[in-house]
Amino acid sequence: MNASVLGHFYPVMNKFKCFFTFAAFFWLWGCGFLAIQRWFFTGDATWCGLLINAWALPIWMLLRYLWPGKFSGDLRETPAFTTVLIGLAIVLLTDTDRGAAIYLAIYNLFVLLVYLFHLSSIAHPKLPDTDNTFPQLKVRSGDVWSAGNTAEGGKAARAGSLLIFLRGRHCADSRHLLVELSGLVRELDRRSVQLVLIDADERTGWQRQWISDVDAQQLTLDPRANSNRPFVAAAGAPLWEILLGGKAAACRPSAWLLDREGYVVWRHLPGNYRVPGGAELLRGQLFRLDDEELPEN
Repeated sequence: MNASVLGHFYPVMNKFKCFFTFAAFFWLWGCGFLAIQRWFFTGDATWCGLLINAWALPIWMLLRYLWPGKFSGDLRETPAFTTVLIGLAIVLLTDTDRGAAIYLAIYNLFVLLVYLFHLSSIAHPKLPDTDNTFPQLKVRSGDVWSAGNTAEGGKAARAGSLLIFLRGRHCADSRHLLVELSGLVRELDRRSVQLVLIDADERTGWQRQWISDVDAQQLTLDPRANSNRPFVAAAGAPLWEILLGGKAAACRPSAWLLDREGYVVWRHLPGNYRVPGGAELLRGQLFRLDDEELPEN
């Protein structure tokens, strides 16, 4: 499949993901309220099991969104997945009549599986490989950002730059990564590596809520610029974010380690939104700049 076809396919797929995710969570919340109503009127433990089954994923994601420093996810969202199965088991053991609760609980499990193992995947277009220069980016103000200029600027010359593309304010995993980066700052300073946080969210400075007192450069990309298209999903933001007045664009999560001249030394292109790459992964790659000859201050 050539690049032009993929260029038209990605936005359509992103819009489908956006709609499905909104519909799935709307369904799960509604199913939980139905279970509460039926449990209140019948007292049947089956509906308690359905409530657990339906609300496990929404509540877990809400906790992760509100308190990213306390709750962290993984590829399978293990706490939510386990709780969904517990709710399903309660329904299967208590609903001897094989009523609607069983079918709803099984459907909720199906929704969870689709959300976890398909709709959280990322399709990265062709991006610069290692030993290639990192492209210039156009920020929202209209200026052009260059990786080489970042490494050369500041009070002292830098050994390189660590670029973190964040999906956006709406993403619990982006928030959690920011919390983790607080523990990486000292190592970055010791190695003289410039941290650059990049997103397409117009609410400038939202990162400071989760990472403070850090010498990090923050860039907000222009989602309409051609040079930014490989890094920005035109319809990557969730539908509820758009309905609340936000923008539809969102960055594809990735991490890039660049030398002081702007060449790619290492890159991380996750295949899933829930594994953007933690601080320990990033810390373990900083040694790649050790062989770079630092310029004299």
